[in-house]
Amino acid sequence: MSTNSECEFIQWENEEWYYILEDYNAPKNAWDWKEYASAYGPFKTEEIANHHLCDNHTNPGGSYTDIDPRKTDDVLINLISDARARSKQPKRQSTQLFYY
Repeated sequence: MSTNSECEFIQWENEEWYYILEDYNAPKNAWDWKEYASAYGPFKTEEIANHHLCDNHTNPGGSYTDIDPRKTDDVLINLISDARARSKQPKRQSTQLFYY
């Protein structure tokens, strides 16, 4: 079953891929769905980005690819900037507790 959310893969630069995933609780039929989305990346290939999507999010129900980042706007630029900043933060280790 899918969430019926928008998902777009973007090649921002050579060997720098991102995907933009519409928030699950975003208002439907918004003028610009990317205002209610998050970007993930960077990834070296679209395939690696797709694997990350499948491993970490519910099936959005479809996606498309844009390899012409010249069609950018302020919303998209901010999403990519946020993803880049998050990728530079140190990864937190899991603190799962195990009971025997």
